[in-house]
Amino acid sequence: MHTISRLNEIPAVIDRTALHALGVLVPIQFHPVKVLPGRHPLGRAGEGMRLLRTRPYVVGEDNPRDIDKFSPRNERMVMEWEDEAQASIVLLADTTASMAPPFKAALRNACLLQLTYSLWRAGDRVATVFFDNALREQVRAANLRMQLERLTTSLARPRETAETDVSAVLQQYLDQGRNRLSDLLFVVSDFVSTDKKVLDPETEWRPMLNSMHRNIVPVIISFEMSANLEGVAKLWDAERKTRRLTWFSSKRIRRINQAEKDRVAALVLRFRAAGLDYMVLSNQHHVYPQLARLARMRRFRKQ
Repeated sequence: MHTISRLNEIPAVIDRTALHALGVLVPIQFHPVKVLPGRHPLGRAGEGMRLLRTRPYVVGEDNPRDIDKFSPRNERMVMEWEDEAQASIVLLADTTASMAPPFKAALRNACLLQLTYSLWRAGDRVATVFFDNALREQVRAANLRMQLERLTTSLARPRETAETDVSAVLQQYLDQGRNRLSDLLFVVSDFVSTDKKVLDPETEWRPMLNSMHRNIVPVIISFEMSANLEGVAKLWDAERKTRRLTWFSSKRIRRINQAEKDRVAALVLRFRAAGLDYMVLSNQHHVYPQLARLARMRRFRKQ
């Protein structure tokens, strides 16, 4: 699904149908995905409940108790409320040259939308920060609807491709927000370095892991080429900014897919050695299941 081309079609008020069109999974029976060190009631009077929006009542999915008693009988409306947030989450999103191919960019965008929706619905505040060779634009809003609207607008904006060093960007994030670090940090990237540098999070990220109490979650964007791509294809090389014809045979496609699997497997081993939880995505339909798996794993560890 080409998420980028569909971002401009989103309506002013984002509803369930619009989210499905963008590839965001909205379960019929919603169970908030909590991946935090803990979401606990505050020991003080909070801000209470804030009205997020009203929308049409969906039979079989909404609780009848949520129906607005002042809505017309022939047009039942429900009110959605927003809890006081218990934690702050930041999504660092890679916009470098290696992430420019449509199949990677679309997966990254679907991942950001799903994470934003699921984590906001779990009651936590979420911000997205784009990066290439440095931290760039930040997307932050006061509620879920505004956050999704601003995020979709930002994702549709063209960006200059550049090279990056994820470790250097993480260090910049740590230096800029040393006194106001987020409770949880997702790094959405393919973790590809154009200079063939091998990422070593156990060594390179040690100061960050100590400061963040290891609450950094790498989200590895991967891919698997389809056998239907056999033949000649014109490809755009974002790093060299050139187009070239490439011949894909079934054997070459298998080699490419195997090399990508080996690369991801090596990354996973290095993240495990650093004591980090992680997500691996090669299909946008895997985003919510992987997030749910991550939540179960972190809850089990706390028990």
